[in-house]
Amino acid sequence: MFNKKNNNYNEALYAAGMNFDFEEVEPFLKHLSSSILDSGFSQDEINTIQSEFDIMKHNEVKEIGTFDVIYKGKPTKIRIEGEVHIQEGPKGVLLKEVVLYMYSFQELVDIIDEEMLKTEEEVE
Repeated sequence: MFNKKNNNYNEALYAAGMNFDFEEVEPFLKHLSSSILDSGFSQDEINTIQSEFDIMKHNEVKEIGTFDVIYKGKPTKIRIEGEVHIQEGPKGVLLKEVVLYMYSFQELVDIIDEEMLKTEEEVE
């Protein structure tokens, strides 16, 4: 977790961030929506996030959007920003990695950060 000033969304002073393989972003967002958030990202929102990452170029950083969620019975927002890295993998296959940043208030960011660490441990 890190503290970053954000002028667009006053509550979102904190962010959790982690590298994901492109294919891992959707399952992670679904996991947050079903286990941490009372009401999280809809499938349409997840598709939009994935589509944005899909069209991004190497080393491009982009704010994807701010999404309404419910955490512990209270409406709040999560702002998503991402950075894409593309590298050549085995047999010349291009691999896309996404650095996913999720901004919100500190308690929620701490929980998201914990979930990111669990995901990282499961992948290793």
